[in-house]
Amino acid sequence: MTKPLSIATLPLLSESVSKPNYDLNATGCGIVHIGPGAFHRAHQAYYTEKALAYGGDWRIHGVSMRSASLKDALGPQDNLYALCIVDNEPETHIIGAIKTLSTLANDREDIVAALVNKQTKIVTLTVTEKGYCLNAQGHLDTDHPDIKADLVTPETPVSAVGLIVQALAQRKQAGYADITIISCDNVSDNGKKLQKAVSEFANKTDESLGQWISENIAFPCTMVDSITPATEDSFKANVATELGLTDNWPIQRESFTQWVVEDNFSGPRPAWDKVGVTFTHNVSFFEKAKLRILNGTHSTLAYIGLLLGKETVYEAMRTPAIKQLIQTMLKEEIVPSLVNDDTEGNNDFDLNVYAQDIVKRYENRHIRHLLSQIAWDGSQKIPFRILDTVRDNLKAKRNIDLLCTAVAAWCLFVNNKARLDETITDPLDEALRATAKSVNFQPDALTKKLLSLDTMFAELSVNNTFKEKVREKVELLLNILSQINNDNSEQESVPNRLMENSLDPLKGTV
Repeated sequence: MTKPLSIATLPLLSESVSKPNYDLNATGCGIVHIGPGAFHRAHQAYYTEKALAYGGDWRIHGVSMRSASLKDALGPQDNLYALCIVDNEPETHIIGAIKTLSTLANDREDIVAALVNKQTKIVTLTVTEKGYCLNAQGHLDTDHPDIKADLVTPETPVSAVGLIVQALAQRKQAGYADITIISCDNVSDNGKKLQKAVSEFANKTDESLGQWISENIAFPCTMVDSITPATEDSFKANVATELGLTDNWPIQRESFTQWVVEDNFSGPRPAWDKVGVTFTHNVSFFEKAKLRILNGTHSTLAYIGLLLGKETVYEAMRTPAIKQLIQTMLKEEIVPSLVNDDTEGNNDFDLNVYAQDIVKRYENRHIRHLLSQIAWDGSQKIPFRILDTVRDNLKAKRNIDLLCTAVAAWCLFVNNKARLDETITDPLDEALRATAKSVNFQPDALTKKLLSLDTMFAELSVNNTFKEKVREKVELLLNILSQINNDNSEQESVPNRLMENSLDPLKGTV
């Protein structure tokens, strides 16, 4: 039986494994993180680990709001864990940034003490959008069970919002205003939303506290990005073999990672800027770039890839015609829609380089990203990922051909799912399938019906240029599928046939 990973066994690791290069015993905590799941451990904790090389008491006190599973797993190994970067040139890092792990049910007093501690300068959160307890109008949801309970008994909060307010009330009394609250959830304007929830909760308990928070506490917006696959038993076994030690909960992520933080702090911060974190006054620009360059091409890959029988992003990108379509869409239609959009002048952020990085990211064969999952909730995602780019391009008289190809592929995706009587993972599932059935699953007729959905397409539902272009692309995709279906050769030859017979028509539309 192998020894467990711990501070004592670190010297047993090979030189190929990166280890903490600071004094684990002497370095204190300056950060409290609420919600220390896999993404936090692969992302914010990783950046903090690298920043600790530049000094400071910036280790993390992790707070689990519900489960004690992480504390139980990592506690016996001094909260160390392995982070494996999965790529053609893999890396393994032992992360020591997390000094302490607590659970609200068992360690409430310790958690509050850590949040109020004068040495704590930053609170970060990954609690998902639900953890903000906001209603559809963007205000604190006072009907949420956790918020209702916390307003009655604010001294024993069960929500992250209530816990933060409780700590800030005590910091106000102690005169410790130099703390920054940072949302790290994949939510647009996350800092503003968190600030709204905290301020409105505070105002309901003590208006002077709400005023103090408004005047003193910063809630910077952030943008986060990196894929963190689940930890499976086979992965744990591989890590144990590599380390020669047992790690109860190692994690993995792709090599691509990004963290953009609004340069708005109430007090000091780690040397994150020295280890790859981007500080800016315009996070919204980076969010928009991600939405269009990453999410827009992701959706395109999903719907076109599924039509052509592909299962993962990697498989889709191995098809030359699809890869070229994505590259051309980025170069000709998406990146131009973002040029000159950055009013704050983030001159060191190169959109073309970012687009190239995204393509390279899609070609990581070690990440199994299912197209079927990316295709979920198309009626909700397409307006922001693709249609806003269409609008900007129409206004600027730029091409929309390949953007319309993506929309056309979604229309055919809906038709195929409906014809097979399969559930569409989408809020409009029943309506979409009923619409397809009403036109007897005729693609052109369904496309006309779908494009008339003003809740999804808004003014584009009456834009003839857009509608005709989408219908043209539906016909083109149907012709490609017909060529494939009528081909009697082996299935493995389909990518080559697609490249030979179908790329020129796609290129001709650019």
